[in-house]
Amino acid sequence: MVDQKIPEKMETLFDVLKKRSRHSRLGSLMGGIVHNLNGSIQIVSMQMEMIERMMAKNDVENHLSIREKIGQCMTQIDKLKSMIEVLQTEERDEEREKISRINLNELIEGEIRLFHHHLFFKHHVKVKKNFSSRLPSLHGHEVDFKEGLSNLIENAVEAMEKSPRKELTLTTRAGNGQILVVIGDTGCGVPEELRPRLFTPFFTTKNGNHYGLGLFMARKLLDPYKASIEPHFKKGETFFSLKIPIIPPASN
Repeated sequence: MVDQKIPEKMETLFDVLKKRSRHSRLGSLMGGIVHNLNGSIQIVSMQMEMIERMMAKNDVENHLSIREKIGQCMTQIDKLKSMIEVLQTEERDEEREKISRINLNELIEGEIRLFHHHLFFKHHVKVKKNFSSRLPSLHGHEVDFKEGLSNLIENAVEAMEKSPRKELTLTTRAGNGQILVVIGDTGCGVPEELRPRLFTPFFTTKNGNHYGLGLFMARKLLDPYKASIEPHFKKGETFFSLKIPIIPPASN
């Protein structure tokens, strides 16, 4: 006999995964963030040592060099501030579960900045952006859109890990009462017979530590906004089209 509580259990599973993904999200970035933090701190430390030695030699030439070194230190300090802001933004996500106006261009830019803390993404993936400058705002829980888009981008990036060409394309545009976001990759693609299972939880075509939850989570997170996610395949490229209806906010 089929368990009548299966749909309820699936919803409970989704809620658990949703909460865990928010906490594990920062964890997945920490390796790259720590690497970048250490690099910037090391550069500042070395420059400060050089400044100290230069100051011991009191001449005009050294004064000019000191200014240059201080400028380099300030650049690294700005990078440190940026990384700290990333950490603070991620920690504030749960506070932003109230309905708010969402600019998808800005949100995607923020996600790309986060992905630059992944060493594979930073050093190997080329990003091409084609954003509409007249994209209307959406209204909803910002964290749902962040997590949904992050899962779609991560899926695209992971698909390119063993591909000789690693190009991520991000397109936004509006029309016909909806916003369209297209995320493209030059990865290995998916065999035709497996495509119907793409959004099934725990289904994956990837090796290693991939649990087959990214696309499932993206669809579930964006379902409440009547969004649709459709894959499109052509030789050497895969595209996921996210269509979101532009629904005016409910009046108070």
